[in-house]
Amino acid sequence: MTRILFFALLAAIAWIWITRKKGKPDAEPRSPETPAVEHIVQCAHCGLRVPEGESLLVDGKHYCSEAHRDADVAER
Repeated sequence: MTRILFFALLAAIAWIWITRKKGKPDAEPRSPETPAVEHIVQCAHCGLRVPEGESLLVDGKHYCSEAHRDADVAER
């Protein structure tokens, strides 16, 4: 009878240990994702500052719109 109780107790301890181990998060802490940083550039025609992804790049100059790009090219 004591053998049955011993193995039942051993099984219960193993069950508790396994279920607690499953519930814990990974040992590696996850680093928070940093937001992507986009550079701000200045329009060569009017001086407006816009994100680099939204600007038009022509001959190394950034423009805020097609109209300003065309106006600056026409002035040359």
